[in-house]
This record gives sequence, C-alpha cells and structure tokens, in this order.
Amino acid sequence: MSSISFSNDTPLASTNILDLANSGALDEISNSPSSVGHYIRNRGLVKEGKTNRALLFVIYQTGRYGPQNGFRLCLVQEGFAVDEPAAEEIIGKAESVVQQGAMEFIQLGSPRPAIADP
Repeated sequence: MSSISFSNDTPLASTNILDLANSGALDEISNSPSSVGHYIRNRGLVKEGKTNRALLFVIYQTGRYGPQNGFRLCLVQEGFAVDEPAAEEIIGKAESVVQQGAMEFIQLGSPRPAIADP
C-alpha cells in the first residue's frame, strides 16, 4: 500500500493520475462520435435536461487500446445541462482527438459550492 497527501501547495503528481486512469477503476469511453454524450445521458441520471450525479471517467482515442496510450480524464459535475445548445459543443471538445501519450483533464459543468464544516 502507498499513501500520499496532496493540497493546493503539493498537488497530485501526474504519475498518480496516470495510475488512476490505467487502474480499470474508472469507465473507459472511446472518443468516437456521440459516445461521450451517450455515456453522460445514460450514467448521469439525466432529469429535466441536467445530470443528477457527478461522473468521472476516462476518454481514450478510438482505435487505441485504452488510456495507457493517452487519455482525457473527464469530470462531469452534477447539474451539467446536457440539453443546452452549448453542451453539444462542450461534449464535442471532450470527444476530440486524444494525442498519443496525452494526459488531459476536462470538466463539464460547474462544481457545487463546498459545504461548510459545522
């Protein structure tokens, strides 16, 4: 077992993100046209045009064998409006070409406000 601590002053190392992407713990979605949008709609429990839960998954280049050859880590925030016109363009960017060896992060939607500790 290994354990690390991270903060704003000591961010998570890229090797740790690479380990997460290649662990098999996250769903791996090809960047083929409409695959990311389809995944978000199916797994995000969309109601009234918005996701009802956050999603974290890896997008890899179609034709390659998963994220070990380059990936885009995608965080979809709860409340992401999938039916708004701008969402199609944003999802299109998520489905864009993933370069060989790339390690990218994309966030769709805005994070919820933090809950203050009582």
